[in-house]
Amino acid sequence: MPNRESEFEEVLRSPEGADELFRRFYRPIVAFFVRRGFSDEEGRDLAQETFFRVFKHIEGYRGESSVETWIFQIASNLYKNTLRSQITYKRDAAEVPLSLPDDAEVASLGQGERSDPLGSLLTGERARLLREALNELPPQMRRCVILRVEHDLKYREIAQLMGVSIETVKAHLYQARQVLRDKLADLFTDEES
Repeated sequence: MPNRESEFEEVLRSPEGADELFRRFYRPIVAFFVRRGFSDEEGRDLAQETFFRVFKHIEGYRGESSVETWIFQIASNLYKNTLRSQITYKRDAAEVPLSLPDDAEVASLGQGERSDPLGSLLTGERARLLREALNELPPQMRRCVILRVEHDLKYREIAQLMGVSIETVKAHLYQARQVLRDKLADLFTDEES
C-alpha cells in the first residue's frame, strides 16, 4: 500500500501537479456543493474557493488521509463556514418591520379588479380584520406567523432567527392558526378557507 504522503508528493512533483489536482477534483467538488443546495454558479464559485484554500495550505498537508479526503474536508469546512455566514448575514440584515401593511396598501392591492368594487371592499375589510386579529396574538407567536407567512421562511430559519427550538416554532404556528381560525371563522366560508 503506497504511503499517502508519497501519493501527494508525487502529484505535486509533476510539472502540472496543481493542474492535475484541479482537473481530478474540480467537478466532484462542484457537485458536492450543488448537492447541498447551492446553484451551479455558487457551486463553481465555492469549488474555486476550495482550491484556493488547498493551494494556500498545501504545506499543511500531513499525509494522515488521502489527498481526496483532505480536499473534501476543506470543501466541507468551507460549506459549514458559508452556511454560518449566511445565517449571520440574515441576522445582521436590515430590520423589516413585523407590522402588516396599512389599510391604504391593502386597498390598493385590489385596484386591478375595478369590475367588482364590492369584492375589493370585502377583501380590504377581511385584511383589516385579519391584521387586528394578528395584532392580538402574543408578540413571539405573532412574529412566528409573520416570518412564516410574509417572509416565507422555513421552520428552521425562524427558529434560528428567534433563538428558539423548531418545536417551539411549530407550536406557536399551530396555536396561532387555532386562535385565528376561532376569531375569523365567520369571515371566511368553507369554500374560501
